[in-house]
Order: sequence, then structure tokens, then C-alpha cells
Amino acid sequence: MSAIIFPAQPEQILKGLSRLWTSLGEEEKQQGKPTVLRACAMTLIVATDEADAGFLASQTISELMHEHPARGIVLAVSPDAENDLQARVLAQCWKPFGKAQQICCEQIEITAKPGNWQNAAPTLAGLTAADLPVIFWCRHQGALKKEAGAADKSGLEAIAKLATKLIVDTRGMDAGDGLDLLAKWKGEGKLVADLEWTRLTQWREPLAHSFDNPALENTFSTFHSLEIEHVEDKPSIEALYLAGWLSAPYHANVKFRKASGYGPGIQRVSFRSDTAAIEFERTSAECVTLWSTNGRERKYWFGETNITGLMTEELAVPGYDPAFNAAFERARELVR
Repeated sequence: MSAIIFPAQPEQILKGLSRLWTSLGEEEKQQGKPTVLRACAMTLIVATDEADAGFLASQTISELMHEHPARGIVLAVSPDAENDLQARVLAQCWKPFGKAQQICCEQIEITAKPGNWQNAAPTLAGLTAADLPVIFWCRHQGALKKEAGAADKSGLEAIAKLATKLIVDTRGMDAGDGLDLLAKWKGEGKLVADLEWTRLTQWREPLAHSFDNPALENTFSTFHSLEIEHVEDKPSIEALYLAGWLSAPYHANVKFRKASGYGPGIQRVSFRSDTAAIEFERTSAECVTLWSTNGRERKYWFGETNITGLMTEELAVPGYDPAFNAAFERARELVR
């Protein structure tokens, strides 16, 4: 991994990238190796106000590039930034198993002081890869809060305007505030994703498979009552999404109940029809068990998916996600 530091000006950064690629090519020639393969399928912008000054975001981008090659841009907002806006460019390179040729992606890291990060949008506009999607992953929690200041709100909106898709993580946010924020962007025609929805894959897949058998006497439409148990004092956005996904097709009755369990979040999902019941419950920290009235029982591994896994899954959905959008609209009805 090579790095060059520049003032955060688009023309300077692009020149730096050009010199970086030239340098990498020369190194390959001198060593008699195959040429470097330059890979880019999107621009991935990450804004973060985490105390690590963008370290975790940079590490995550470098891991994502193996499956989703991109021009990665990390905008780290930190009071420790030395200048208002400063950037460095580097190349993330790896060799696929059994191959001699290196695959390399560009990464740009920009640091900004908290009161000045909204001015980064013009710089970012000049750095997006031409004719490719622009994904904005907002990890700047201060800007996502309802009480965010004017500078944070303007910075968030300015970067959002550049994006073809916005990704946020509403975990820990008030359910009403989080859903209202996403609804605002959706109302502006933005393509929006929430990693709280992505975390539900390990619940959704087994539940969907349980109704795949066409010979079942009780089809999904016959289950008219749904109950979700959760650890939090009131239903989280994750619980609302799951309830929305399950109840949206036939508007089943939904109940939420607080319960103790194994770790935070959802603990149990129960379905009821006139003649049958299905329960899907966490039975240990790493296991969920499915029961039904016909005596069927099946166990599934359960574990917290790391942020790289969540983003890898979400970046594989480039366009409109009808399942998420239906669950989102139903979740807004439930929270009201």
C-alpha cells in the first residue's frame, strides 16, 4: 500500500492518483511481474466522525474492494485534523488466489475539522469516477441525529446530493427519528438502504424457507397474528422492519413484547393461524430454533454479522429493493 499526501483539491488529488498508478506500473516492470490491473466499479464515499479518525472506515473499504472494487473515499471529521481539509491517496492491492497479477483499487482519505466538513462536497464532486454509481455510506452519527447542527446537516445533504444510493445504520437511533430521516430521502427520490434491515437476513432466510414447501396446508396468508419479542424497552427499528416485512403482504395483526434473552435485539417471532403455530426463537447466544405445531424442529446458527459482511451484502443490491421498501412503509405505519 503506497500513499501520497495533498491539499484536498480535486485537481491535486487526481494528479496524485495518476502519479501513484505510474509508480505502481514502474515497480511491476522493474520486478519483471505482470502489469497491475486497475479495478473500479463504483465510487464509495464514507463520512465518519468516529474517534479513530477514519481508521475503521478505511480498513472496511479495503476489505470491501475484493468483492466490490471501487474508488474509495473516506471523509474523516475530527477535531484533531491538522488543517481544514487535507487528503492522501493510496492504492489497495491484492493478488487473487493462484494469480500473479495484482488487482489494485484507489483510495482517498480526506480529513476535515468538524466546522468545515460541509465544504468537502465540491471536492468530492470532482473525485467521483465518471459514469459509475456513487454510493454514500454515512457513518457520521452526529449528522444523522435529529438535533444535528446546521453545519452537520448541510454537510450531510451536500454529499447526499452526489449519491445514487445512500447507506446508513439506524441501530441505536429512536425508531421514529430514524424512519423519518429515511422517509425524507425517499421522498426526494433517493435510493436508500439501512444496515439494520441487512442484519435481518439471518432471521428472514429461515422464515422464508419455512414456507417454501408448496404442500404445506397452512400457507403464509393464513397466519393472521404475529408477535415479536425484543430486549429493548420499546421496539427497535430492527424489530419494526421484521414486523413490517412479515405483516405487509396480508396486514397480519402485530404485537410487540419486551422479554429477556441472549444479547440485544429480537429474541422470538411467533405466528398464529386458526389451526397452526410457528415459533422462531433464540435459544442460545449462537443458536435460533424453529418449532411448529406439526412437530417440526430445526436449529440455525446465529451470530452478529460484522460491518464488512453487512456492507458486502448491501453493495450487492445496486437498485430498488422491493422487500425493504414494503417493510419500510409498513414499519412506519406500525411506529405510528
